[in-house]
Amino acid sequence: MATTFEIAIDGQEGSYARQAAAAAFRELDRLEGELSRFVESSDISRASRLESGGEIVIGEDALQCLLVAAEMAQETGRAFDPAYGSERGPELAEEAPAFTLDPAAHVLAARARRLRLDLGAVGKGYALDHLAGVLAEWGIDSACLSSGGSTVLALGPPPSFAGWPVGLGEGEARRELPLRQSALSGSGLAVKGSHLLDPRTGRPAARTGRAWALAPAAAVADALSTAFFVMADAEVAAFCAAHPETGAALARPDGRLALHGALRSSVVGA
Repeated sequence: MATTFEIAIDGQEGSYARQAAAAAFRELDRLEGELSRFVESSDISRASRLESGGEIVIGEDALQCLLVAAEMAQETGRAFDPAYGSERGPELAEEAPAFTLDPAAHVLAARARRLRLDLGAVGKGYALDHLAGVLAEWGIDSACLSSGGSTVLALGPPPSFAGWPVGLGEGEARRELPLRQSALSGSGLAVKGSHLLDPRTGRPAARTGRAWALAPAAAVADALSTAFFVMADAEVAAFCAAHPETGAALARPDGRLALHGALRSSVVGA
């Protein structure tokens, strides 16, 4: 993951909120060791050293995160793919997954010639979902968690607020979303430049403006924002129509926002 996480807690005495946040951050450290490709001993790094036919046993968190990732890859037709960097080889069909999972045995098997996994577009969200679970164990139901400045998970809002205020868009097109019991994630080129490849073509994404995804879980929103960035506008609209619990915001060349699905009625001033 290798990014910054923040937690805002409302409705609790200060010292109690700090203890709860500290417990969540300790859990984050543990997840980093399981999921980060920058940690050589992590399950993801170990999996990324596999060749076709190789197998490893992975832990519960790597399994659950990869199950979400695999589902999102299937739902988006590989517009999101955690194994986009793999050397697939001619023996692996274009639409076939680069790895398989056996949840009962916790076994990951490589199907690509050389497997390369990157959970950067889903791991942050998975961690936020997990940290929210830690806060729930502490009896905290009003909080807002964020990672990398790009993914936000809102629990219950402060009293008298419709939701935690989260911004969409820039300049005159900027709008506010009152976020509650859901997650919003954004993808774009501002931070790392032209780094987002379309897994379906292997070429850089054609989109230049940012894309945002709204979903009930942060891991799903994280993956979908990456998928929406590489998908055509019509594909994004069709996905949101088929999945009414999700929403999308796409920055147009003129700076305005195109809103789809659950975001159309949620954004203030839209």
